[in-house]
Amino acid sequence: MPDPSLLSKNIWIQGALPTMGPFFGINSFKGMAYHQIKDVDPSYFPAKPILDSLQWQKISDYFYSEAPDYLPLQDKDVSKVKILPFFTVELPKSQSVFGKVSMTSYVKIDTTINPHRIIVNDAMAQKLYIFDKNLNILSSNTNNSLVTDIDFQNGQTLGCNIGETLEANNQRKGSVSLMSINKSGTVTIGEKIFSALARPVKVTHADLNNDGKMDYVISQFGNVIGDLSWMRNKGDDTYEKIILKNKPGAINTIIDDYNKDGLKDVWELFAQGDEGISVFTNKGNNIMEERQVLRFPPSYGSTSFDLVDFNHDGYKDIIYTCGDNADYTPILKPYHGVYIFLNDGKNNFTQKYFYPINGCYKAIARDFDGDGQIDIAAISFFPSSLQPEEAFTYLKNNGNFNFSPYKLPLGTPFEKGITMDVADLDGDGKLDILLGNGYYSSDESNKHIEPLFIVLKNKTQ
Repeated sequence: MPDPSLLSKNIWIQGALPTMGPFFGINSFKGMAYHQIKDVDPSYFPAKPILDSLQWQKISDYFYSEAPDYLPLQDKDVSKVKILPFFTVELPKSQSVFGKVSMTSYVKIDTTINPHRIIVNDAMAQKLYIFDKNLNILSSNTNNSLVTDIDFQNGQTLGCNIGETLEANNQRKGSVSLMSINKSGTVTIGEKIFSALARPVKVTHADLNNDGKMDYVISQFGNVIGDLSWMRNKGDDTYEKIILKNKPGAINTIIDDYNKDGLKDVWELFAQGDEGISVFTNKGNNIMEERQVLRFPPSYGSTSFDLVDFNHDGYKDIIYTCGDNADYTPILKPYHGVYIFLNDGKNNFTQKYFYPINGCYKAIARDFDGDGQIDIAAISFFPSSLQPEEAFTYLKNNGNFNFSPYKLPLGTPFEKGITMDVADLDGDGKLDILLGNGYYSSDESNKHIEPLFIVLKNKTQ
């Protein structure tokens, strides 16, 4: 049961409960029409209420009476956030990728070719750009729609397309297709390998059953429909779909043989209501057994996770972010931010660290300065209007889980971070950071424009 203190009184009554009601067959209450989801089969929701009005009144009264009038502020001293000294900001050379709306769905530092290059998908124009390492445009490709992931393999590349729009829906118009990018940056889209997918956001390759044929795990985020699917390769270009979990919100997949039994296991972050991180242990014979290792309330809005050994004890810990604030409870939440959960060696995880960032969308943990300590780069798509610098936060690890926070220089045209990648762009042996913008402005009088992306070049010694 969600803790009433997660949301304010008004948000429970006006946002959360009207969203919950239809799942109990309650579509209105005391003259208030509840949220209706139209683009899904009506049978998904109960045709008649399964709770009576008295029961629903008790639930509403409980949350309203127990919830605070307002949520507390972040437990963060913003005066301690200093200007970032370890990186220099570089912008794209062409003004054609600057605008009042600069929305990316995918960014990547492509290290499969030398010199390295940058791949950026413009979600609004539905163009896939290729830039050289100096941020000059190599090509602009308009036949790719909404790329959310690219799966690079030896001799084969697959593009994951979420569908017709980034906005939440229950359509099955997503796909995974063969694609190629030549040396000049021209992108060619081949045949669809998988189609009729529910807003896929991630495709991951692995031979999960050790039969010598490449399988795929697809995170179909969906909306109220969606699932985590194992596409088992049967040979002759045919696949059997094995549903690992028939719930929406699958957002990130990591393949890792955590128990060292020679069989690859699947880790997955689920958002979208029933939120948490699960490990699907490979039992052989095409059987996966799920164990949820962490669970989070729906208001957390889970956005990313990774497996990183922070304390160098040989067991991978979890770095996790939450901050999706676009749905029915759009208020600042002091529990949004970056979390580190330590592994006890048996995949039991305990929170060790938290740094609050409003609307946090992704974190990447690497040793950026070569001191043996793992630092953190984080972005926010929903920063506080009073803290626009939350769009990017660099947490330098000083040891013993003591991190110093840094922000971008004032005036950097990057106010909403939606995606990010880390790699050595210029080949100097140091990790650079590629930030995908999620900037938009509905103010017609506002002439401010921002680029699709910026690069933070690593200048640490």
